[in-house]
Amino acid sequence: MKMLPLYVIVILLIPWLGCQQSETSKESGDLAKPPTVPGSTAEMILPPVKDTTLPSGRHNTYIISSRDRKGLFVERSEFPAGYIGEPHVHNEVLYVTILKGSVYIGFGEKLDTTLSVKPYGPGSFIVIPADQAHYEWFKESCTMQIEGIGPQNTYFISQEKK
Repeated sequence: MKMLPLYVIVILLIPWLGCQQSETSKESGDLAKPPTVPGSTAEMILPPVKDTTLPSGRHNTYIISSRDRKGLFVERSEFPAGYIGEPHVHNEVLYVTILKGSVYIGFGEKLDTTLSVKPYGPGSFIVIPADQAHYEWFKESCTMQIEGIGPQNTYFISQEKK
């Protein structure tokens, strides 16, 4: 936990340094050319990394380290429409950015997908505190980036007694 402020500073500095480099490029006249085809978008470029597809249909791509190792981890997770994450807690804080699609998040130990909550869509940033019981469900496929400090464990909450 002592290293958390340092990791947060590094995470915040990376985009800022990228902007500074872009300013330098503009001054030198070396500008990137935008796509010439109307409506085209850039493709996501990922380094060669370990990935997994779980029996539930969730697909994880580990970009930096993994949750079971000490230090910063960054992963991209794709959830299929209809996926439900049962109530659980994490032993450390999670930082989640929605890249594509949407997710509904409920807080508490009892799963209730009938709650009237607004979905988090692309660009949403969610902080899930350590030991905060929560669950999620997906009406459409969703891609999110999940970051945190490991080692991090997930503890599922039994629904039998609730």
